[in-house]
Amino acid sequence: MKITLLNPPALSESLPNREGTASFGALSTGFLYPPHTLAVVLATLQQQSIDATMLDALGEGLSLNETIDHLRQDPPELLGVYTSWGTLTPDQTVIRSLRTAFPQTPVIALGTGVRYHADLLLKAGASHVLVGDPELAFAKLVSSPLPDPGSVKSQDMLPDDHNFAGLLRSPAKLPRPAWDEIPWQRYGFLTLFGSRGCDDNCAYCAYVRVQGRSQRLRNAEDVIAEMVWLEQQFGPKRILVRDPVFAAQRTWALQIAEGLIAHRFHTPWECESRPEHFDPSLLKKLARAGCTTIKIGVESGDPDELVRIGRVEDHRHAKTYLGYLREVVHAAKTYGINVRAYVMVGLPGQTMAEINATAAYIRELRPTFFHPRPYIAYPRVILGEGQPETTIETLQRPLREVERDLATEYARQHAPLRRYWRKLLLAIPD
Repeated sequence: MKITLLNPPALSESLPNREGTASFGALSTGFLYPPHTLAVVLATLQQQSIDATMLDALGEGLSLNETIDHLRQDPPELLGVYTSWGTLTPDQTVIRSLRTAFPQTPVIALGTGVRYHADLLLKAGASHVLVGDPELAFAKLVSSPLPDPGSVKSQDMLPDDHNFAGLLRSPAKLPRPAWDEIPWQRYGFLTLFGSRGCDDNCAYCAYVRVQGRSQRLRNAEDVIAEMVWLEQQFGPKRILVRDPVFAAQRTWALQIAEGLIAHRFHTPWECESRPEHFDPSLLKKLARAGCTTIKIGVESGDPDELVRIGRVEDHRHAKTYLGYLREVVHAAKTYGINVRAYVMVGLPGQTMAEINATAAYIRELRPTFFHPRPYIAYPRVILGEGQPETTIETLQRPLREVERDLATEYARQHAPLRRYWRKLLLAIPD
């Protein structure tokens, strides 16, 4: 059976970032993750000698009509369509068009978060929806005669590999992504997962709804080997390590850093974790290992709000948390690591006083980059619905000013260096 995996195209100026928010997905104005999930699904199919290709219509900048024309040139016998909760509307449109263009072809919708809207994908025209992590289960599904149309659970097909929610028990079982089959260069970087899940209990977090409330680690040596493989095989400009809490297990993160140092790893890479997971000693090792940026969720600079959203346990913890954040940012910048700090806007009950407290705190904190992001109430997130868009727009204004001022400061600090290199390059004869 000839199978084509499809990363559907953009249908408007809003770009479908299906890998965003741990594969809950989101509509983006520019930034996109490469389709890591599909690349691993494809690698699994190849391991089992299943005839499969991938069309990254989004990465190649194809329109919907161009995508369908491309598929018609060599019609697949089965289509696997990557979807997400945050891109549901355009995904439904694509599936309807595929059903019209290929009325007899099975169309299987897949994606980690599809369990929250499987019925809507079936109504749009999908013949099947694979509910749960698809990386191993998709190959199992297509290697036998397809069941009757409807939802199919990863856990039912591979119970030893998936829990009751369909989440992969051990990411160590996954093959490396088939990046050579994808136009990843158009995204500007490659991605890697060393672990999945998080043990914390933040009331606003969507990550644990998609990846699970327990961190499952790959072997540190395997992570190091994949990082070296990415560098040697593909030579990306940077690598984004996409674990929600990369540094939660300090010994493991330290092993990876020391392994990369031993390999003389030089490709810039980024990671993300809660601020309290970092410390000066670990940050120094990460810097030596090539880590150039850490992402931390500050979420709020107001102690009352931090307690209310479950970021910290109580006001005493909030004071410690905000104080330690200052130490982490200072240490990171001392070792040459950029800090991307994020806060949420539009949280339930959030007031302008809390926003102003956060703005003042971020000005004092002075991260390299600052990103205020609208709070989105993803399915089954404990905190519940946020505030209306009009309210969010008002709340964002003080934070946007801080964002703009820090960006201006960064540009000013780096302008002399850019002028130096430009002068040096112009002085080099042809």
